Parts: sequence; C-alpha cells; structure tokens
Amino acid sequence: MPPKKPPVRRRPNGARPTASRGRALRAVPQKKRRRGATKKSSSPGRLIFTFFSLSLLFLLMGGRLFQLQILQASKYSAYAADQRERDVTFPARRGAIFDRQGEPLAISVDLNTIFADPAHVENAPLAAKKLAPLLGLTPEEIVPQLEGTFPGDRFEYIARQVLPKVARKVEALALPGIYMQTEPKRYYPGGRLASHLLGFVNIDGSVRAGTERQYEGLLEGSAGRMTLEQDPQGRPLPQAEFTYEAPKPGRSLFLTIDKELQYFTELTLSDAVKKYSADAGTAIILRPQTGEILALANVPDFDPNHPGDSGQDAQRNRAITDVYEPGSAFKIVTAAAAIEEGVVTPRTKFSVPDSFQVSDRIFHDSHPHPTETMSVAEIIEQSSNVGTIKVGLELGADRIDRYVDRFGFGSSTGLDFPSESAGIVLPREDWTGPTIATVPIGQGIAVTPIQMAAAYGVIANDGVWVEPKLLHSTMTGGGETKPSAAAGTRRVVSVSTAQKMARILTGVVDEGTGIAAQIPGHKVAGKTGTAQKPLPTGGYGDSYTGSFAGFAPADDPQIVVLVILDEPNPIWGGSTAAPTFKTITEYALRYLGVSPTGNAEKAAKEIEAEKAEETPTFD
Repeated sequence: MPPKKPPVRRRPNGARPTASRGRALRAVPQKKRRRGATKKSSSPGRLIFTFFSLSLLFLLMGGRLFQLQILQASKYSAYAADQRERDVTFPARRGAIFDRQGEPLAISVDLNTIFADPAHVENAPLAAKKLAPLLGLTPEEIVPQLEGTFPGDRFEYIARQVLPKVARKVEALALPGIYMQTEPKRYYPGGRLASHLLGFVNIDGSVRAGTERQYEGLLEGSAGRMTLEQDPQGRPLPQAEFTYEAPKPGRSLFLTIDKELQYFTELTLSDAVKKYSADAGTAIILRPQTGEILALANVPDFDPNHPGDSGQDAQRNRAITDVYEPGSAFKIVTAAAAIEEGVVTPRTKFSVPDSFQVSDRIFHDSHPHPTETMSVAEIIEQSSNVGTIKVGLELGADRIDRYVDRFGFGSSTGLDFPSESAGIVLPREDWTGPTIATVPIGQGIAVTPIQMAAAYGVIANDGVWVEPKLLHSTMTGGGETKPSAAAGTRRVVSVSTAQKMARILTGVVDEGTGIAAQIPGHKVAGKTGTAQKPLPTGGYGDSYTGSFAGFAPADDPQIVVLVILDEPNPIWGGSTAAPTFKTITEYALRYLGVSPTGNAEKAAKEIEAEKAEETPTFD
C-alpha cells in the first residue's frame, strides 16, 4: 500500500500552513531572479544614453578648448598681455634740416615731459598745490589729471616739453606718482626765417606743411619701445620678460637755400611791402642752370616755434600754392614762341595803335598814344598790349597754347611741395573769341610764382627749362652726405631764340619799363608786370599785382630773381617790384662773388647779327 500522506495542518482561522524552510529558501531566489530579469532587459539603453551624453560633453569641451587654444589663441593671448604688459614709447630724434652751407634751420632738442600715474599719487590736492606754481598753472587745473580722468587710469600728461630748470624743480619735490620722461621738441633757431619752406611740427609730433611734411619719411626716424610685465597695481613682476628697442634717429637734410640770402630776401621783401603799402609779397632766387632755389620768401610770415600765434593766411606758402594773373611779365612766352617758330624776328615791325578790338573786346595799351610803328623788341621793351596781341595773332592759337605748356604753365613744377598748385590754364578746346588776345598778354591765365621764375630760367639757361629744386643732399647713417638727384630738364626754345630774348629783356631794363631794376656794373635782363586782379564774380576790379622777373648778369646769367607785390601803391611793377628786384639781385651777386661784367665787343657782334636778319613789317 502506498504510504499515507501526512495530514494537512490547519492554522487557526483557516490559514494555510507556511512552506517548509527548504522550499521557502528556494522560492525567494526564484522570485528575485524574475525581478532581476526585468532590470537586465532595460540596461543597454541606459548605458548607450550615458555613453553618448558623456561623449557629446567631452566633444563640446574639446571643441571649446580647440577654439580657445588654437583658433582664438592670439586674441586671448593679447587680452592677457594687455592686463600684465605695459608698453613705453620713446620718440625718435627727428633729423635736422640745414641750409646748403650746413647752417641749422630746424633741430630737435630733448626736453622733459611731466606726467602722473594716478594709482601712485597719494594726495592729489596736496600734490597739485605744490606742483602748480612751478608749471604756471592753478591747482584746480591739475587735480583731475592727478586723480585720473576715468577709473583705472594709469597715465595723465601734466605738462609737456618743459624747460630744464622747471624739470629740476619738479624733480626736487619727489612727489609720489609724478614722473618725467625725455621728449624731443622741434626747434627753429632762425625763428621766422624760411618759415614757409620749413613748415612746422606740432607738440604731438604731427607735421604741418613745408619741408617737414614733404620729407617726413626721411626726417621722422623710428620710435623706440620698451615692454615690461607688471601686476594690476603697476608693480613689475619678478623674473618677467623685458624687451627694449632703441629709437632710430631720422636722417638730416640739406636744402638748396642759403641762410644769408634767405634772410636778406625776407628783410628786403618785408620792407617793400611796408614801403608800398602792399597786402602781401613774394620773392624767389634760383639758379637757372640747376633749378636750385637759393631763397624763397613770403610776407606775411610766421614763427614755426609758435605756429598757434599765426593764422592760416600767414602760414600759406604763396610762392607755391597761390596763383595770380601775370600780366605783361608773361609776354616773354608770346615773343619767344613767335621768334622760335620763325613768325617774327626781334626787328620785325608792327603798326601799333593804342587800342585794338578782338572779337567783342577792345584792348588798350597802358597809356594813350598815336599809332606807332614798333619792332617786336620795342613792343616788349615798352610793354605794349596791342603790339603783343598782334604778335600773338600772327603766331596763332594752337602754337600759343603749345608754348604755354612748354614753358611749364598748367602743370606743377615737379618740386612736389605740399599743396603746390598747377595754375589755371584754359584748355585749347575751350578758347573763345577774345582768348587769342588775352593769353598773349598774360590775362585769363593764372600761374604760380615758382612757375614764372622757372619760365624766366628758360631764357637765362639758353632755352632749357629746369625743374625747380629744394633738396640739396641728405645725410646717411654714417654721417656722410649724399647729393640729391639732378633736376629734370627739357628744351623749350633754341639757344638762338633764348639769346635774342635775353637781348630784348636787357633793353627793357636799359631803356624800357624796367629802368628801376638797373644795377651798376651788371647788365640786367627782365620784364615788368602790372596786372589787374580778377574779381570772384568775373571781370576785373581796381586792384593790381605788380611784378618784376629777370636775371643777371644778362650775358652770363647766375641767378633768376622774381618779385611780386600784391596791391602795391603805386600799382606799377616797374615802380615797386623793379626797385625791390634791384636791391635783392645786387646783394645776391655780391654775396655770390659775381664780379661786374661787360663785353662790348661781344655785344656789338650780336647787334650786327641781329640787324642782318629780315625785318618784315606788319600792319
């Protein structure tokens, strides 16, 4: 018989009996495995999510590091450098400017500039009270700089380029936060001498006009620099990097002008402006063979040491930037062109009334006179407008226009001076009926004084135009001088034409309108000019420009001299500019060692050769 099953024990209240201990131990793990099976089924997704999240995070961090350390490294390196580095600049000593003889015209001297570091100033009001009397200031003017104009300000100018005795007194105060540094100051030993040629340099080193500006690249040099590292309080960091680059001085220049001639020319011109009650004046001396400008003066002038004391009108270099109608002084272009083209000779005669109509305008000579028969030489000697117009009509508009260009009018001279004007020349296609008459007598055309001086240089230099020149030489780093390039040249008229014109211009001074320009012991060639000044609204008013241009000695020209007076009294160039020309030229010839000359035999042969030429007569 099979064994009987043990009876089932009933628990009170009908509860089933608990399983045996062994079954309970087996049952519990079985239940946990079922729960564990559920966790195991969701684990890979969470791991993958965690992995990609961390990977993305590291990728973003790596990208940011790449951006900061590679792509923007220089930017943040600069930020860091700005916080810890301080640059101190040392201005370079500017090159000096000398005249052709080595006399100084512009030099740089070292002066002290006083500045404050507000972070180190201990008591701004007290420091201002001690400092102000030495600098000629009030404490109230200094306190803002000592305290700093904005938070974190570390540098404030107190006074710039003070005298050495003032700097010593400031240094003796030993005020915390007050420092000094050397700063070069431009100084012009001659004061007003050659001010328009030199220009000037401001206190901050910026150049204004003149040679200072024209040759800035040579004169300025290279500034020095010191870089040091410091903490936010301005204290140097120990074992920090320190770099220093010494300033390189600029090169010195030698100009073509002569200091003595420049001084005498300025003095004489100033006297003439006062004597003839002129508004302004200009005078130029140049060598016709080389184009070298020996003197160039303007009145009014200014002191480049104190440019703020003068206005723009006084600082303007009228000889190069201003234009004027030359009037009769321009007639050499018409006469030279007509002789060069074979249209006339100096002895060709014209019937010259005192008035003459061209197109819708009537032109007059300066003084009424009956109809005369005048040679070309006499027309120029007596400065006849009507006679010159008739010469111009024979020459023709096209050839007049061509020679205006050949003589250098309508374009800059090549001097390359700041703000040099090219003048005003009417293009040939814009000529109207009266233009054929106005241009030959120097009306309706505007020129600069330097252009006119160069044009007279053509006659003095056997027909060759020479580019005006101001730079004589430069000084190399080794202290040697290097000559500047030779001036550009071009032939305008033949030697024969130039010599004939020189004889005509000699007659102007000997017995024509330029008698006041005669110099004892020297033959002088030249031409007067008296021109009405055009009105801004058109036409002409009652104001005039008087001028005289010429050269000496006439038979061996050494210098060309031009004098222009703006609105002189009397108005005539022969009465005002001519005697001024004489004074300047006579002194210049003596200063340059030009002996009195005269060759009667040579002059007689030239006159006989001139008489042998054909002498046609024009109505």
